[in-house]
Amino acid sequence: MLRYALALAMITLPQAAMAQSAPADGPVTVEIVATGEAKVPANRFRFSVKVTGKGADDKAAEAALAANRARLVQALAAKGIREGKPLEGASANPLASLVGAFTGHGKPSFALDTVDGNEKPQSTATETVFFDAPSRAAATAAGPVAEANSGKMADEVIALLDDYVGPTRQAKADALAKARAEADAYAATLGLRRAAIARISEKQDMVAGSMSFFLQLIGMFAGKQGAASDTVTVNANLSVEFQLSR
Repeated sequence: MLRYALALAMITLPQAAMAQSAPADGPVTVEIVATGEAKVPANRFRFSVKVTGKGADDKAAEAALAANRARLVQALAAKGIREGKPLEGASANPLASLVGAFTGHGKPSFALDTVDGNEKPQSTATETVFFDAPSRAAATAAGPVAEANSGKMADEVIALLDDYVGPTRQAKADALAKARAEADAYAATLGLRRAAIARISEKQDMVAGSMSFFLQLIGMFAGKQGAASDTVTVNANLSVEFQLSR
């Protein structure tokens, strides 16, 4: 029985392949999901500094912290580095939106120092401040300045863009071009031509979108072990519906 089944499959398989490649009567609707990207030189490099201040109590520690932060901001401003500001047009880019949310400084946290003997314990106030440098070199050089003003700079320096609107549109144009190429391939296979675009959607599958987000996130911090990139890659996903006809 198995022998006859295999023989039948070998006879019908070429017929099925011919049927799949035979010209279609049309029209045929095809939906293409494509991812485009734009690589743009970074013009903003974000880093964070943990600033501390000590005092006899929380109020005194907070006052010392505010004084240290003000000196740090002034010292870095003299080198062209400003406190982190929101990113323009980052709402369409989940990763840029996430990183762009960390701006300025937040609320301080307090801890009571442990001491030996009869010494009176002191309160320590700690706060994280985010800064934007015009270049990676300027960001790296901020480490000693931070240490001189009761701060410690984090290792990560993240390459960003001042404005994501233009690069996002470039990425969408790239996705559209890729979708057109795929539609042309379908049309050639079916003996049809690509007539028109019927619909474009920026909605993306949740799983695919999450995977793209995490891959970008990993890539953002992957440079820590080697030469970090000064290029920002902006991705855009499109779902494009084409009408194929004769």
